[in-house]
Amino acid sequence: MKLKITLLLIVLLAILNNKVFGQDFIRIGAAHDFQKNKVVQTFSFDFNRTEKIDEKKGRYLLFDHNNFYILPSSDVNIGDGVTSSENNILFQINMGKAFYGEKWKSKDNLRTSAWNKAIEFNPSYNSDKLFQEKLIFGQLKLLVNLISQKHKDATENTYIQSVHSIALGGFTNLGYRYSKTYDTDDLYSTAGILIDYKTRILNSKNEDTWVFKVTGNYYYIVSDVQQLTTDNFAGLIKSSIDRQIFKNTFVGLSYKYGNDNPNYKYIHTLELSAKIKY
Repeated sequence: MKLKITLLLIVLLAILNNKVFGQDFIRIGAAHDFQKNKVVQTFSFDFNRTEKIDEKKGRYLLFDHNNFYILPSSDVNIGDGVTSSENNILFQINMGKAFYGEKWKSKDNLRTSAWNKAIEFNPSYNSDKLFQEKLIFGQLKLLVNLISQKHKDATENTYIQSVHSIALGGFTNLGYRYSKTYDTDDLYSTAGILIDYKTRILNSKNEDTWVFKVTGNYYYIVSDVQQLTTDNFAGLIKSSIDRQIFKNTFVGLSYKYGNDNPNYKYIHTLELSAKIKY
């Protein structure tokens, strides 16, 4: 019954998000779970997942004034098991200030680049799909971001052929965990580093034809419910490559490895999936 209620809430949130803020994608696929040596089903929503620095002026932005921005964000993974995905529900309100650097061009005038920086404070909620482990916390991020765009020819009025983005930074989470699994609660605190790399290949209609991503984090567990893990460190790395086959429809291959919240369970999968982007 709890699972049915959870799925209903997720669907309602998906509808609401799609109508109010827009939606990046729904992904459905199958993954090989190396932990259990079996094939599992994966299903995830990914709402409003734009880079906070280089894409913050996109249609999903809730507020933007003098480079201060507010961006609702959510990530829902409800696959067969923890090792097929993070198997979590994450909602954040990304609030930050962007600092845009001066752009420079390559010698052939085909590429425009810039170093940008940002500071964010993100109120966050994270739980597993059965709400046994609940985290309520604030996240502070400091980011530097290199953005590079290659144009069709030497004038910026032509279409962009490719966009490369790499973001590096540090983060800290501070809040509280409520654990139904162990019938206890405790202060939740972590600190670590993150990396986010993305390459997009576009066509003349400004549509992504190829998208390659690598994201990762690695952090020290300062304080948490001790029964959840004996590790002092945790983290997760994800990589994916997606190819457009129809308008707003992609097929892709992704790989995940690591252990992350809300359960610190180890994830090790190779996934083939279809992605629908709005």
